[in-house]
Amino acid sequence: MNALEQNRTANGQIEKELEADIYVNRSGAISQATFRSYIHQGDKGLVIGQNSRAGLAAWPRIFSFCGGAHQLAAARALERIWEVTPPPNAQLLRSIAQAAEILQNASRWFYTTFGPDLAHTFFSGHALHPQTQQRFAAFKGDSFHRGIMAGALPTALYTLFAGQWPYADFLIPGGVNAGVQPRDLARAFALVDRYRSEWLEPLWLGCPVERYLDIKSWEGLMEWLEEKAAHRNSDLGLFLQAALNFGLDKMGGSPGNYLSYGDFWSVESAATADSAQFQQALQLPSGFLNRGGLQKIQETDIYALLGAPAEAPHFRNQAVEAGPLARMAIAAAMPEQAASHPLIGDVLQKKGASVFTRALARMHETAVLFNLIRNWLSELNLKEPFAIPVRERDGQGFGLAEAPRGALAHYVQLKNGVISNYRILSPTILNIQSGISVGKESPLEYALKGTNLRTPNNPFEVGLTARSFDTCLACNVSVFKSRKGQAMVKAQV
Repeated sequence: MNALEQNRTANGQIEKELEADIYVNRSGAISQATFRSYIHQGDKGLVIGQNSRAGLAAWPRIFSFCGGAHQLAAARALERIWEVTPPPNAQLLRSIAQAAEILQNASRWFYTTFGPDLAHTFFSGHALHPQTQQRFAAFKGDSFHRGIMAGALPTALYTLFAGQWPYADFLIPGGVNAGVQPRDLARAFALVDRYRSEWLEPLWLGCPVERYLDIKSWEGLMEWLEEKAAHRNSDLGLFLQAALNFGLDKMGGSPGNYLSYGDFWSVESAATADSAQFQQALQLPSGFLNRGGLQKIQETDIYALLGAPAEAPHFRNQAVEAGPLARMAIAAAMPEQAASHPLIGDVLQKKGASVFTRALARMHETAVLFNLIRNWLSELNLKEPFAIPVRERDGQGFGLAEAPRGALAHYVQLKNGVISNYRILSPTILNIQSGISVGKESPLEYALKGTNLRTPNNPFEVGLTARSFDTCLACNVSVFKSRKGQAMVKAQV
């Protein structure tokens, strides 16, 4: 547990605790769910009146779980105001660091949070539970320590270029506050190769990453699973079998609205800070995907989203899901990207959104981003600059990034050289509260509605579904009888 988790708020909560009020009907099914998170929303006045760059240092220290993404969004907001585009080397290093932050989150999320859920006694009546308990139990599981250590390698890669994660002073408007020497590049390749040889291929995939990335469809994934014993016996193979055996593909649906701001600059792009072009330079595209198809995000959409009440954001009058599932689904729906990222889009189409699909998408990114990082490292030109000068001025602007948990937006307004307004909209708030102001369920509420609680005194299904969104480490649940609001139980799951 890091320092941020240990620092309790005035309400006695921690950043990754979630408060849930669950209402059940006579049959024990959830009829309504409401959630509260104590994640800071950036409107508490912490940086008001401070110099224009204060957010670059403040937000990584407040949001330590994804401090790099917050620093990136803060830098991009200033760059939008100051109309500056970082040079290619800076864009590549930013992509490498951001992808490394997502990679370390994915493996640690699985082995500390989701894997132990698969090992929970809640599933003890299922045939594969003894295997998940032996493999994924916290601390005692056969894969636990190697899985946790896998996250140390992307963290080391981040640290190599950026400094101490997650509190690095790496990103500056106009580029990065770092250079790269040949020995640094060699060390970076060595770390990436260790990630591949020590965890990604032998433990998680049970095959070369290239073989896994060749899978294009749900049927192809099932064929891969049966192709070799090494595939079935890998951690991914056991996850696939157990999740289907446990019925996780039938839990935790979605309203079908997905939002990604897109990220990861392409070296082949003519990226600029012009708001009309911010979506055109990305290897993982931005967009809003719903049952009507994929739609482009407009600058006015972002300002409207950021202008909504902090406790009730929405996108185009819709509750929207953010996160790896949204990223991968939108990439699959983008014609230029579909051939590169088809799998999760096909799984979503054929199996639907679920706890299983969400977890698969998060772990699928480990292979996708590993591949991209290797490419970005090879594209660095050590003779070219890593930053350019900026000319500061007053104004307003937003910065977007894809944090491990999804779409992240920062808004800053500068007046007389200091911050006069600041707003942050985190992906967790989109996932748990984005339906409030439009009279609809948020994605997490929707995912739980209709779920039958096997044991209301131990509402394990609530925590499991919430953690599929990566919204919490622990969920404090109050269960009520629907009609009378009569309290039944309080539990932490």
